[in-house]
Amino acid sequence: MKEIFETIDHCRICYSYELVEILNLGDQPPGNSLFKKSARKPQNVPLRLVFCEKCSTVQLGEDVDPEYLFGEYLWVTGTSVTALDYSEEFTKKALENTNKKKPFIVEVASNDGTFLQQFQNSGCKVLGVDPAKNISEIASKNGIPTHADFFTRDLAKKILSKYQSADIVYARNVIPHVKEIHSVIDGIKTILDVDGIGIIEFHNAKLLLEQLHYDYIYHEHLFYYSLTSIDYLLKKHGLFIFDVMESPISGGSWVVYFTKDQRDKTEVYKNAQTLDAVQHDSQYEKWVEFSVNVKKHAEKLIGLVKKEVINSGKLIAYGASARSSTLLNYCGLNSNHISVVIDKNPLKQGLLTAGSNIPIVSFQDGVRLIKEVDVILLLAWNFKDEIIHELVTAGYQGKFIIPLPGDPKKI
Repeated sequence: MKEIFETIDHCRICYSYELVEILNLGDQPPGNSLFKKSARKPQNVPLRLVFCEKCSTVQLGEDVDPEYLFGEYLWVTGTSVTALDYSEEFTKKALENTNKKKPFIVEVASNDGTFLQQFQNSGCKVLGVDPAKNISEIASKNGIPTHADFFTRDLAKKILSKYQSADIVYARNVIPHVKEIHSVIDGIKTILDVDGIGIIEFHNAKLLLEQLHYDYIYHEHLFYYSLTSIDYLLKKHGLFIFDVMESPISGGSWVVYFTKDQRDKTEVYKNAQTLDAVQHDSQYEKWVEFSVNVKKHAEKLIGLVKKEVINSGKLIAYGASARSSTLLNYCGLNSNHISVVIDKNPLKQGLLTAGSNIPIVSFQDGVRLIKEVDVILLLAWNFKDEIIHELVTAGYQGKFIIPLPGDPKKI
């Protein structure tokens, strides 16, 4: 079988060869490699975090073929109530930064167009770019013009020749995914109008350290940015951050706003930048400590789940996300411990989880099963309140194991 990955020997950002391994989560299949029972099991890939001693960027030690990861995709933004609610706030904040009456908006990795729909509803001209053909088709059918391709410097030039320069270009939770990172950032700069606004949303790496979000580490996420490291990347391309906002997505993310010309920094950004810079100085030591704590956490979660299995039989889990795949595989939890995983995404239903081989069922089918169990493992803990409310409303009266943040707990 042809290998779908390669090991890197230099930093993707500054090209230094000074890389140090800080965490090894073992060989695992890519988190979204869900498969049919009759199909061949997905290939395992090392899942390792490395630290660049020159520019301090934390990144994965392996590259998985982007076409394998993103050519067909299973995550759909519109299935999350939290994301839908947040899209209104995101749109409002973005439009406050432009004085154009009907701005042209371009989204990099636009998924099903949920966020562009908000801009379109506000009277904006929109264009989405996403490499997943199946998801791009969904967006197009929903009335969101979408170009099915990987966003690069060359594609940005083609879009610029066909359309106008963009008043707002944004990339939500995609910059950590990008192998050809410099081409993408340069592409954003290329298509951005001279007085346009660029926006990047990315998971806050500090939360991995403080709240132990190691389930966020999976093969799609090549980078684990801090405000300091994202600022370093953007400045390399002549782009300058002037504002920041916190986001509820992925358990906690940053949204940075930047331009081609330097603007006065907001007080919110200056304060966040100062705090991040102080923490950045001891980043390596904190990642080493993080690695030790991950192992301790996994032992606690394994013990808690196995105790429930011994007492009451197999558990039901909720949330067949890529991050849940990391958690299950690293902890060695599989179909021997969990009977099914409930997930609302119809693209995942009827498949098996990658590596742990657990059947994925719909919410409706899951509701019929929850009366048979006393404990549900909430893998999608970052949507805890939303999911618990739905399950309790559906009649569930048992307990939940919340694996993160911090120590796993039963509530």
